[in-house]
Amino acid sequence: MKEYYSIVSSSVEGLSGLFHVRLNPDCEVYEGHFPGTPVSPGVCNIRMVLECAEQAAGHALRMRKLNRCRFTTLLTPQTHPELNIRISLQPKDEGVYTLTGTIGKGEEEYQTLKAEVTDC
Repeated sequence: MKEYYSIVSSSVEGLSGLFHVRLNPDCEVYEGHFPGTPVSPGVCNIRMVLECAEQAAGHALRMRKLNRCRFTTLLTPQTHPELNIRISLQPKDEGVYTLTGTIGKGEEEYQTLKAEVTDC
């Protein structure tokens, strides 16, 4: 997923973080989703949140269960080239965390999710 986006800056404190990312409009994902009118695939956005959570955790994580995911805005690299991703990991059991994440800009939230993730 590194060619889908790049992290411009990040601030991590404990198991929470804020990541400023830039979508890459030249990524081949947009050639098929959709040619001429690229739309950021929801599954790629979910993966972006997980990868930011991995940076906060300091190790690889695996999504075990997606409890809730809500898309409120259609994201494209043209209309939303730069985004903020906020993540929070809360320990649940040994090696299991509750991940809460949002993608947005300023006060606006474009996607929210809550998931259960585990150490790899």
